[in-house]
Amino acid sequence: MYDKETLQKKRHQARKLYFEQHLNKTEIARRLGVSWNFVHRWTEDPKVKITDHRGWPKGKRRRHTKREEERLITIRSGLEERDFFYGAGKIIDEYERIFPNEPRLNKSYVNRVISQNFPMSRRNSLKAVKAQNYPIEAITSLGKIQEEADFLGKKYIHGQTAPIHFFTRVYKKPFTLRLIHRVPNQGTETILDTFTRDWKVFPLPDLLSIDNGFGFTAAGRGKRYISTFIQYLLHLGVTPLFIAPKKPWMNGAVEGTHSVFARKVWNRFDFSNLEEIDETVTKFQEAYKRYTKTPDLLPGRNLDSGFSWKDLIQKPFHPKEGMHVYLIRLVENHVQDDLEIPAIRLFQDVVELQKSYLNQYVLAELDIYKGELNIHIQPDGEDLLLIEQKEFPVRFGKRKY
Repeated sequence: MYDKETLQKKRHQARKLYFEQHLNKTEIARRLGVSWNFVHRWTEDPKVKITDHRGWPKGKRRRHTKREEERLITIRSGLEERDFFYGAGKIIDEYERIFPNEPRLNKSYVNRVISQNFPMSRRNSLKAVKAQNYPIEAITSLGKIQEEADFLGKKYIHGQTAPIHFFTRVYKKPFTLRLIHRVPNQGTETILDTFTRDWKVFPLPDLLSIDNGFGFTAAGRGKRYISTFIQYLLHLGVTPLFIAPKKPWMNGAVEGTHSVFARKVWNRFDFSNLEEIDETVTKFQEAYKRYTKTPDLLPGRNLDSGFSWKDLIQKPFHPKEGMHVYLIRLVENHVQDDLEIPAIRLFQDVVELQKSYLNQYVLAELDIYKGELNIHIQPDGEDLLLIEQKEFPVRFGKRKY
């Protein structure tokens, strides 16, 4: 491979041999030790300036056009419809495939176009969190063993109308382990069955990150009810962390696993029955475990083999000191008594905050034992800052199974 200076010289030499000495392209390629395509590219139009690999003169700032932006938007939209990955790298590859003779685009420019035109994309969300004070450092410090869990969207196979459900769990700290189960539904009983079975084999996490789905939060119809599932976690010494509503990227490990599962399994094979699905999912998990080099011996504690969640939840729930529930929320405008106020919603209740925190992420810490709510904000690179503290007594829902 030639360096930049040598390439520049060969480009000039190719043009001189072609336009002044009138040699054919094959002979020029032989003399210069380059490909025929190289000669053809730099002799096709004598008006095109010789440039470096960037496609524009060295020392001059690249000026992007509206046409380039429109092309990027079209490519990004198309990739989202037919692919699971549509980041800047993927978009650039697609751009070069469609427009091979255009100058190469800079990744930072592509990211800027995407963030401006696709505000709900994961790329934009991850970029925006720094400005919105997403408390990533605080979350990381909440437990040594951390896990995420969520349901994969409903799937269907040919000839069957009933949906197929998958429940995904990912240990993301201090080791990586991905578990995908085909389950009968997305109800609380299914969730309890799955966690109980797995935690007899795999470690109980210190922190479990979940969304606000009905199976996790179902409780009484009134305000401030703590669901059966949350009680189950607290009994076991597992602290729940509820991510912000409609922000699935906050459970990035699970979302990434869903993308890989769809690409490597669901979209790759044509399943005809449940047995084929279960067999393939098992092989996929084993391969994923080898790929991530998950150790056979995992740190942490497990449930006893005879543990029953049904026996546990039939007993009255008594809060103990140290029981906490965490919730990430984005401060937004809420209408209350015909007035618009900056607030967050917690357990069907609205907590008003100062207007200066509008459009900022906060970490709400609910002390179950004290019935106290502490709301924190974490400016980028700084420690948690307490911005609101109030009494927040809760009630404990009870369901029969």
